[in-house]
Amino acid sequence: MSNELLSVWHKGEQNIQKRAGTYQRMVDIGPKFIREFMPQQHRDFFSALPMIYIGYTDHLSQTRASMLFGAANFIQSPSETELIINTQHSLGDYILDDIKVGDRVGLLGLEFETKRRNRASAIITEINQKNIRLTILQSYGNCPKYIQPKIFRKNRNYGEFSTTISQQLNQSDKHIISSADAFFIASHFDDGQQLNNRGADISHRGGSAGFVSINSQGQLLVDDYLGNGFFNTLGNLLENPIASLLFCDWHSGHALHVTVSSQIIWHGETKQTSRILTTNKDTGSDQVKRTLCFSVMKIERFINALAYRAS
Repeated sequence: MSNELLSVWHKGEQNIQKRAGTYQRMVDIGPKFIREFMPQQHRDFFSALPMIYIGYTDHLSQTRASMLFGAANFIQSPSETELIINTQHSLGDYILDDIKVGDRVGLLGLEFETKRRNRASAIITEINQKNIRLTILQSYGNCPKYIQPKIFRKNRNYGEFSTTISQQLNQSDKHIISSADAFFIASHFDDGQQLNNRGADISHRGGSAGFVSINSQGQLLVDDYLGNGFFNTLGNLLENPIASLLFCDWHSGHALHVTVSSQIIWHGETKQTSRILTTNKDTGSDQVKRTLCFSVMKIERFINALAYRAS
């Protein structure tokens, strides 16, 4: 196996690709599509965003999904391999207490109005009370599938933070989750090798409202819709099942952070709809190959955590 391929996919991603039948295609596509720099359009895109999603590991080595907010240009790109992010406005989870120089983080920029999204993984090279400077390890675009468009306005109550923590979902949590049309999942893989595909990742999962179901045991179930075949998230979960889910209640301005243990349920190869969740309304396909099952470990409720609300 070439060093070039090793630098793109790690073993978890390769194993999922093989089982899903995308491996041979990814051998060719990966090195061409995933770059070690940002093209100019990605740099411009990140600089224009009012918010960015970040996946990282905290001081307890727990994977976390969070957000950072700001006016246009709160993210700057001084070169094709660098980003500088102003970190002063977050979910209220004090991200600066958890990250340090040398940490590898995942970044997701998403523009709901245009359904455009770009992802990157990066290493923190400098940090202070206002900014983090990052060097890009991997950069690539994602397709607009399953993104439900939204228009945002400022949340006047943002910053009046309060947080509660528990080990079980309450009725309000279940309502936010079961009515969501998106969530964000942070995952992590690190085997000690200093390759570009190690570290934290964050990605968007979306569908029609109700695409996440909750079973009688309180587990969250999400059918794995047809995507780009990379399997970055599933590859990480195969190697490290502990993950972080972020649900944004854009109407109230609140957010829900759920730490989970993950299981990938593979369905039979026959042409049958998943017995757990039907995806016909989203994909037009009756062939669901996999379902993600998340067992809840901890719930954190962030009140007035979102700097923007849906109009």
